[in-house]
Order: sequence, then structure tokens, then C-alpha cells
Amino acid sequence: MADDAGDGKRGADGGRLGLRKLQSGESMWSVFRNRWVKLVLALLCVWGVGYLVYALRSILVPFGLAVVMAYILNPVVDLLHAKLRWPRLAVVLALVGVFTVLLLGAVGLGVYYTVRTVERVVPAAEKALKQTAQPADAGGRVEAALESIPNELRVQIEQAIEQLPETIRKHFKVISASLLKGVGAVFAALLGFVLASFSFVLFFVVTAYVLVDLPALEEGVRDLLPVRYRKTILRITAAIDRDVHAFFRGQILVALALGGIYSVGLLICGVDFALLIGVIAGLANIVPYLGIAVGLTPALLFSLVPYHGPWAPLGVVATFVIGQTIEGFFLTPRIVGKNVGLHPVVVILAIMIFGQLLGFLGIIFAVPLAAAAKVLLGELVRYYKDYQAQMAEADA
Repeated sequence: MADDAGDGKRGADGGRLGLRKLQSGESMWSVFRNRWVKLVLALLCVWGVGYLVYALRSILVPFGLAVVMAYILNPVVDLLHAKLRWPRLAVVLALVGVFTVLLLGAVGLGVYYTVRTVERVVPAAEKALKQTAQPADAGGRVEAALESIPNELRVQIEQAIEQLPETIRKHFKVISASLLKGVGAVFAALLGFVLASFSFVLFFVVTAYVLVDLPALEEGVRDLLPVRYRKTILRITAAIDRDVHAFFRGQILVALALGGIYSVGLLICGVDFALLIGVIAGLANIVPYLGIAVGLTPALLFSLVPYHGPWAPLGVVATFVIGQTIEGFFLTPRIVGKNVGLHPVVVILAIMIFGQLLGFLGIIFAVPLAAAAKVLLGELVRYYKDYQAQMAEADA
């Protein structure tokens, strides 16, 4: 009996000890239920992700471009998948093939225009040289120029030529270092070309993968959301998605309109590559105000070569000024502004801030992040108004 009592006491002590451990474990996890602790952890996670993106910003550029392109093309893929009843992979491969053909066509058009420009510039340069060089008198003019050199200077030149081998031996290390730097620069240029080509191919590959797997990715992320906040998070993300899609749809329409304006204006000015430069400048305007930076410089260059007077360069400048004026005062406010609600000043400020922080990757994601910030700020304002209304009802 004593042994049974001792066993019962030990069992009760063990049960109490287990209960204490369980309670201590629950109290430890209860700390993470505090809303302020959750807020601090969320801010730490955001800071960690932001720092990681900042540290890897140069590597993430092709991935960022691929994600943006997949996000823009996803509605097209969904529409074709529903209408044609093709597998999603087949639709994606068809779109990639179309873009590849368009890209190769643009490159071929660029090569054609380059050859045609060279065929026009080289004969003009040869004609100008023939008019100014006068080869028959070239030898006499060289002799006259040599005879006009003072004797003292001529002696110094002859001495420098005689001492040239000794000078080369003395400065061999410097000369060899310069040669090695030149060879290194050539290899660096080749490596840059290889890396650029790899990034270009990687862009298409990542875009295709994201487009194919996007529904599964969305479903997986949705399942990971906390059940308690799932509806709220999905409502906020749906609002962000609506604004970002509206922005890109509007920007594509604006880009197409600007491409037409630039192309017509450059054709009127007689600029070579007019269609190519106009289309590229228009499409580059999907990233706000990037089109004028991409298109104006080559357009001015080809308006000056060959040179036919100041009217062609002035016409080029006028074309871009008129295009930007129409875009700023008519196209963007009517097409983009009404749907998204982002003021052009806010867009410029977002591009400058995120571009300064993350470089080109920041420029890519500036507008989506600004749209997300606008939606989140609206949610905070709505939450604050609801809270004030509840407090007023409680006081009444």
C-alpha cells in the first residue's frame, strides 16, 4: 500500500510538472499574440526583405523585368487560354515566339537602316575629302610644312627619334601595364556582352516560367495567409492589383499613341530609323518619362548625320516636346489618371525615390509600389474613421 501511495504521489508530481511546462510553453508563445510584438516582427521581416533586395539589386534586374512582363501579359494568357482552350504552356510558348519574331524583326530593321545610312554617309564623306584634300599637291604641301619647321625644333625631333628605343626600355613596365589594361578592357567588354546576352535569355525564360506557374503560385500564397486576416489581405491585394493593372493598361495605350506621334514626326523630319526610334521611344514610356530619354538622343544623332541644316534637329526636338505635351496634358490624365488616381507628380517622385534606392530595379517597381502605398494609406484612413465613429458611438 505504501508503494502504491508513493507511486500515486510521484504520478501527481509528474502531472503537475508537465502541466507547469505546458503552461510555461503557452505563456512563451502568448508573447507572440501581442499585436505590438506582431507589428515589430512584421517590420523586421519587411526590413530584412528590403535589405536583401537592396543588396542584390543588380542581380535582380532581369528577374524584376521578367516578373513585370509576366504580370502585364497574364491577362492576355488567361484570355487566350479561355478562348482558344489551349494548354497554358502552349499559349505562353506562342507568345514568347511572337515576341522573339518581333525582336528579331526589329534587329533586322535596325541592321538594314544602319547599312543604308552607311551607304549614304560614306560617299558623302569621300566627296568632301576629294574636294578638300587635293591629293596632287599633298606631297608638296608636306615638304613645305617640313621645311617650315625651325632648325632647333628639327634637331630635337631627330634626337627624340634616336632615343626612342632607350625611352621604350626605360618605360617598359608602364607601357606593358597600359597594354595589359587595354587587353583587360577588351575582355571586360566581351564578358559584359556575354552577361548581357545571358540576362536577355534569362528574361524570356523566367517570364515563361512565371506565366505558366502563376495560378499555382497565387493559390499557394493564398493558402499561406492567416485564416483570420485572409479576407482583408485578399481585399487589399485585389485593390492593389486593380490599380496596377489599370496603370499598365493606360501606360500601354499612352505608349502606343506616343510611338505613333514620334514616328510620324521623325518621318516628317526625314530622320533615318524614324519608325524604329519612334516605336522604341513610345514603348519605353511604359516606364514614365523614360521614352524621351531613350528616343531623343539617337533621333538627334541621325538628324545630324548626314547634316542638311538645322531644321531637322529642331524638328526632332519639336516632335518630342509636342509628344510630351500631349501625353502630359491629355493622354495620361484622361487614360491613366482617372483609373489609377496617381498624380503625375507622385509618379515622378516615386520613380526618383525608388530609383535612388534600388537603381533600375526601383524604376521598374516604382509605380506598383506607389499604387500599393496609396491603397494601404486609404485602408489606414478608413480604419481610423471607423475607429473614430466607434468611439463617438461609445461616448454617446
